[in-house]
Amino acid sequence: ANDREEYSWVEQHGMEGGGWHYTGMFCSVPRSTNPGTFFTPSGEDMREIQKKMNTKMHPGHFIDEHHIPCSISLRNNNTWRWMYHQSNCSEGRAVVCELLSVKQDTE
Repeated sequence: ANDREEYSWVEQHGMEGGGWHYTGMFCSVPRSTNPGTFFTPSGEDMREIQKKMNTKMHPGHFIDEHHIPCSISLRNNNTWRWMYHQSNCSEGRAVVCELLSVKQDTE
């Protein structure tokens, strides 16, 4: 998602069921708590996206390039909506990545 409006759409149309979902943001070199330093598989500029999303990591959580390379988001939870949890990417959670084209095709 590139802004809060798009994220809200993705949360309702792209995230199935409840629970945690991988956000499609992976790795930060060096380790960081700032989503503006994270990477996406599609190469989107997270510095620009972060300006619009204004999200944060849970206090004490970070993303790195080795042991904790993923961020996850909890669907339909006001406490976690704009805050991510760290993950090692091996929990078998649902993935949300590149839903913008789906949104545009359905409007």
